Amino acid sequence: MQKQNEHFRHIAFYYFKKGKRAADTHRKLCRVYGVDAITERTCQIWFTKFRSENFLFQDVPRSGRSVQLNEDQLKAIIENDRHITVREIAKKLNLSKTTIDDHLRNLGYSKKLDIWVPHKLVENQLIQRINICDMLFKRNQIDPFLKNLITGDEKWIVYNNVNRKRSWSKSGETSQRISKPDIHQKKSYAIHMVGL
Repeated sequence: MQKQNEHFRHIAFYYFKKGKRAADTHRKLCRVYGVDAITERTCQIWFTKFRSENFLFQDVPRSGRSVQLNEDQLKAIIENDRHITVREIAKKLNLSKTTIDDHLRNLGYSKKLDIWVPHKLVENQLIQRINICDMLFKRNQIDPFLKNLITGDEKWIVYNNVNRKRSWSKSGETSQRISKPDIHQKKSYAIHMVGL
């Protein structure tokens, strides 16, 4: 595309030097290279530049974000954190969101909801629960404190509802699997203690 634009500018400059108008040049270029080769407005812009003695035939580098993207770097970012958003990737790589989105689509990535699997306790947590139960049982044998407990108006307040997240997965690949949060996670409750 860059080479073709330079070629068209050389031809336009030739016609400019012959004293032709931009509209005539546009017609001649379209007759030879096809209707969609160039717009008349582009020819007018070039003729204006030629009149102001600007004879550069190459495109001047534009300001703005680079569109060069290392796809290996993009893959590494996603493999490191499957839950990263397009906006965060764009900020890391200093590229536009649409550029990142297009490259992810070309690489076959799409956002899928994570699959929750049942919460499983690790061995350390199981041992800790057994120890706490055993300690409470022994304490109750020495000082029967459980007889002094009366519960009433038990109130559970959920203040952290965990939602499933979306993670990047290739097409045909299953979604990420994450442990389902414990059903009693981060709840507060009130127990009224009454001494007998």
